[in-house]
Amino acid sequence: MSFLDFISFKIIPLLTGENKKPNVYITNINFLNWLQLKKSIKKSIPYIKGKCADIGSGHSPYKKYILNNIEEYISIDKGNIHTHMFSSSKEKFIDADIKELPFENNSFDTVILTQVLEHIDNPFKALEEIKRVLKKDGILILSVPFIYQAHATPYDFYRFSEYGLKEICKNYDFKILEFHYQGYLGTTIFSIINGFIWEVSSKNKLLRNTILLPFLFFIFSCNNLLGLLLDKIKLKNYCPNFWLILKVKK
Repeated sequence: MSFLDFISFKIIPLLTGENKKPNVYITNINFLNWLQLKKSIKKSIPYIKGKCADIGSGHSPYKKYILNNIEEYISIDKGNIHTHMFSSSKEKFIDADIKELPFENNSFDTVILTQVLEHIDNPFKALEEIKRVLKKDGILILSVPFIYQAHATPYDFYRFSEYGLKEICKNYDFKILEFHYQGYLGTTIFSIINGFIWEVSSKNKLLRNTILLPFLFFIFSCNNLLGLLLDKIKLKNYCPNFWLILKVKK
């Protein structure tokens, strides 16, 4: 591993808490977003039960909060088997496409789908599959961005407004049990500014990973604090992300 890679993949995650998501540090460029996601998953715990599918789970950042509440945890993603460390027999990983889930109808009590739907080229087919594999009165935990920069490009296809989401829920017979606004103008503005600063500084990784790094962490910390303060003004039309707790009606 080169010096720059060591800084990028070892030191920076250590100093920002990137490897402890959602419990990242205030130095993290996505601190504001992860703070909101952590609050919402904690509020969702009473709804999560039985056999649970975490789709597009990545490193399964929410598993630590829900594992004691469920009978079986199935992490579903594409090609990320090596990233999953399981500590009990009720956990497993399946490499699968969300648009063709390898499960029988009515297989799950709960499905978690957070920050995934915007990356699906046909999100409506994905929702049909999720509804198919959920049991009657099953729970879907869904989160999607509204005002947010392009990410995971070129696999960033959609954004969802509050009203579009509510229309989708009506069309697919999902009852909205809870609807969370995940931050407001502060989170929106300063998350984008942090991302912009990081992207610009990354054009010279040697400079970024050496001289600039302490200054970047200081700037991100200040921006994140300002974002928290500005979020006190609850402007719903400037929300960066939505979190929904839905019940499927069959």
